[in-house]
Amino acid sequence: MLYALGDPLSFVLLVASFLIAVTLHGWVQCVVADRAGDRRPRLEGRLRPDPRRHVDPFGAVSALISGLGWARPVDIPPRGRRAAVLAVTLSGSAANLVVGLVCLVVFRVLAGAGLPAVSATLLQHGTGGGAFELRVTLLFGLMNVYIGLLSLVPLPPLDGGRLLFALAPRSSGWQKAEYHLVEQNIGVAVVLVLLLLPLGGPQALLPTVLDLIASPLVRLVTGG
Repeated sequence: MLYALGDPLSFVLLVASFLIAVTLHGWVQCVVADRAGDRRPRLEGRLRPDPRRHVDPFGAVSALISGLGWARPVDIPPRGRRAAVLAVTLSGSAANLVVGLVCLVVFRVLAGAGLPAVSATLLQHGTGGGAFELRVTLLFGLMNVYIGLLSLVPLPPLDGGRLLFALAPRSSGWQKAEYHLVEQNIGVAVVLVLLLLPLGGPQALLPTVLDLIASPLVRLVTGG
C-alpha cells in the first residue's frame, strides 16, 4: 500500500479495503464461534464489526508493505469438535471470497468487460486511474479475494496453519513444530518473508502463488 502514496485515492481505497476485509473476516469467525458455544469472542468484545478488535498488528504491517495481510486470529474450539473447528477457521475466508467475487461481478457489469488477469501488485500500487466506482469495486473485490485465499495458506498465524495443527496428530514432532511456529512466532516471520522478499523472481513467492489461484477464479466469475 505504501507504494500507492503517489496516488492518494488508491492509497485511501487500499487502506479502507484492507480494514473492511479483515474486520469482516474476524467478525464472521467470532460470530460463528459464539454460535458454536464459545463465549471468548463475546467476552473480548469481538462480536462487533470494529476494526480495532479484528486487525492484527503484524498483518497490518504486512499489508502496508506487501499489500496483503491477515486478521487477528480467533481462538478455535477444542480438537474434539471437528465440525466447529472447520466452521470457525474457514468461515472468515468464505465470507471474504463471497464478498470479493460479488464485488468483481459488479465491476464486470459497470465496466462492461471482465478482467483477463489479476495481480497482487494492484494491492500494492493501486489502479492509477479510472472511474471512481470501478476503482472501488475492483480494489475492494480483489482485497477480499486475496485475503480470503491468503488465510487458507497452511502456515500459522493464518487460518490454514491453525487448522492444520488443530487437526494434526499430537505426536512429538507436530507438537515441536507447533511450539516453534505458533508459540515462538516463527510462523509470522516465515509468512512475512514469503510475502515480502522476492525469491528467484520479480515478486515474492506467496503473492505469485496467490496470483496463479486468483486469476482463473476471477476470470471464471467475471467472464474475462
